[in-house]
Amino acid sequence: MSGILQSLAPEKERMGFNMRLSLFNQAGSAIGTGAGGYAINRFGSITTAIVSACIALAIVPLLRILASAARGNGARRRTSPLTASLEAFRYLVNEPQSFAAAVTVGLAFAVIQITNLLLPGFVVHKLRGNGDLFGVLEMTAAIAGMAALAAGGCPPVARKMRGTTAVQGGAGGSLILLSLAPDAPAAIVLYCLAGMLWNLSRAAANGHLLTVVDGAIIGRVQAFATLLTGAFGVLIFLLPSMFPDTTEAHLYAACGAAIVVAAALMRLWASRGRTGPV
Repeated sequence: MSGILQSLAPEKERMGFNMRLSLFNQAGSAIGTGAGGYAINRFGSITTAIVSACIALAIVPLLRILASAARGNGARRRTSPLTASLEAFRYLVNEPQSFAAAVTVGLAFAVIQITNLLLPGFVVHKLRGNGDLFGVLEMTAAIAGMAALAAGGCPPVARKMRGTTAVQGGAGGSLILLSLAPDAPAAIVLYCLAGMLWNLSRAAANGHLLTVVDGAIIGRVQAFATLLTGAFGVLIFLLPSMFPDTTEAHLYAACGAAIVVAAALMRLWASRGRTGPV
């Protein structure tokens, strides 16, 4: 699918294209979540699960149509999973920009994973709130994220974001600021900022990856990025168990600082193989 996405837009327009696509993804996720919640409440979980599975199966033929249209670009060489993984690894080692882009995709998803994991406890223990405050935080962050993606989809803004790691660093910094929120109103403002930055960082990282990686190997590189995301996820979801006496606010601050440092290291790594802004 990543290869198909590359073929849909010229290289110079892929960043903005991916930003706009991310906006529709975010809107679809919000609509689907709301519809799913209503359906569960109205018809029950089993019926909703069956209907959702049928909808997913109905979409499969559409994906096959897209894949068939993309085959016009030429047949791809078939390789074993091990050979494909080794080929992707060798490619990334020799391409600093591509390696940095793959890692920043994992970092962008790490911000979202950390935020989702720690937010319920943060609301209860730090803000002394309940489910209503949790819902307000999620809703305002989603709206702010969609607004940021709409702005990021404009060609001038998208061009400035191409190849930058500053957004990932800013997303990590937003977690540090969120950990310092003294009350619910401040947390809402800071969570909106975090929502804007993590949505931009995820879309920018994916768009940059589509721009710098060779189309013949993009699928394998995306698989490597997924592997990194999973590795980050394992560590993130183990944090409460590894540090049971640490508050959610302190974990937010520590993870945010780690993401800022990682983004800075990726900036240095990517500068080995490119000229211009990083």
